[in-house]
Amino acid sequence: MSDNPQSIILNVEDNDASRYAKSRILRRAGYVVEEAKTGEAALQRIAQEPPDLVLLDVKLPDLDGFEVCRRIKTDPTTASIIVVQMSAAFVEKSDRVRGLEGGADGYLTEPLESEELLATIKAFIRLRQTEERLQKANRVLERQAVELRRSNEELQQFAHVASHDLQEPLRMVTNYVQLLAKRHRGKFDAEADEFIGYAVEGVTRMQELIAALLEYSRVQMREQAFALIDCEEVLAHVLLLLRTKIEETKAVVTHDSLPSVLADATQLGRVFQNLLSNAFKFHGLQPPQVHLSAKLVGQEWVFAVKDAGIGIEPRFGERIFVIFQRLHTRSEFPGTGIGLALCRRIIERHGGRIWVESEPGQGSTFYFTLPVQ
Repeated sequence: MSDNPQSIILNVEDNDASRYAKSRILRRAGYVVEEAKTGEAALQRIAQEPPDLVLLDVKLPDLDGFEVCRRIKTDPTTASIIVVQMSAAFVEKSDRVRGLEGGADGYLTEPLESEELLATIKAFIRLRQTEERLQKANRVLERQAVELRRSNEELQQFAHVASHDLQEPLRMVTNYVQLLAKRHRGKFDAEADEFIGYAVEGVTRMQELIAALLEYSRVQMREQAFALIDCEEVLAHVLLLLRTKIEETKAVVTHDSLPSVLADATQLGRVFQNLLSNAFKFHGLQPPQVHLSAKLVGQEWVFAVKDAGIGIEPRFGERIFVIFQRLHTRSEFPGTGIGLALCRRIIERHGGRIWVESEPGQGSTFYFTLPVQ
């Protein structure tokens, strides 16, 4: 629909003088005004070209305004048309109630000043325009949802390819390179042995990346439904998995009382595992010290994983959650560069958010939220 001056108004009134007066006021205000003397004529006109607003007299010679309004509002093709009913001031209050309950968007009583008529019409035209903007936005969102579903399907197809078609030939290359290294290491010069080492390292690195990408792509597949889980039990299981690393680094992990939340236990465990593994990796000269806590803020739990490690420049606080974005070389700190991106993807799937607060040399605190319900 176009702007106010081009809006089309259908003026339905059997009294010639009253119909002329209202049409004249509306046309002088810049509206396009069509007219009808009867209810049937109004419905025929609406079927030909729906107006933006119908100014509808209740008392008509054939169909009354209530019936005309009912037909407009029960037809899906015309239900969005604004209907403003009008009647004389002496009409019973019950009729005005009947009109509004019957689907009319507004009800005016005559006589009324031209300013009141125009103000009412402008208000309803703005309402109609707002509704149409919302409908347009909803259509855009629906198209985006379709595209998103298609994108997710393509991502799942990629996961299938990564888990089968890509890994199989890579597995064969790995086997032969490792066999070459085992049988012929030392039989060539030092440079050849070095090249073989690079090949083995490169293939192993590729396998790690494919496995990490596969895990990242599968987050939205929702293989496990959400259930009420005890976060302390999830953490205990993760600490058991990380026992060797804890012993190697002499890490100390403490925690406050943790709540039960509605979540995917496997994926939430992956978040704990990735955040703890990062704390163990970036611990600096002293053994890692990590503390986990959670507090209720409004309608969400805010979890915190605080370490005493090397810290992060605040300007990199967003970058570290982007897939493959690393702040250090692999020779300094090993890894795939997917761990924190995976954490964000999991937390967002759960309806939460994740961020970090840190300063170089002052440790880091990773926060993430989970809804109470």
